[in-house]
Amino acid sequence: MIYLQTNTPTQQVFLSLDEARQYFATPFTNYLLVLTHEENSTTGNKLAQVATIVNENTRITELEITTVGLTLAGRYRYEVYGQNSNSNIDPASGLVIGLCQRGYAVLNHNTTWFDVPVVTIPNDIIYEP
Repeated sequence: MIYLQTNTPTQQVFLSLDEARQYFATPFTNYLLVLTHEENSTTGNKLAQVATIVNENTRITELEITTVGLTLAGRYRYEVYGQNSNSNIDPASGLVIGLCQRGYAVLNHNTTWFDVPVVTIPNDIIYEP
């Protein structure tokens, strides 16, 4: 499960996508990410984008994505496809090699997950006799 903010650009997502490469004979260079808000149906508010790869190794892939245009909070389904295009946003396109990962994402409106306490520590006072 990934957690994102609604209608917010440049958010980081950490997924394990590189392991899917072993299942495809054709190598790929880009990832297509599709977020779908189902709202108790199989169709709904959808956002497709080519994710920017910030860092990738065999264990973890860091992507930079956006949720601009998705204003409804709630649970979304995400699907990540491997492809050889930096502009294609159609999962049915021939440029798509295959599905790498799918799962759920939760989008919230500016949720504060924790508060950082303000701690004031007084200076040490050393008394000399």
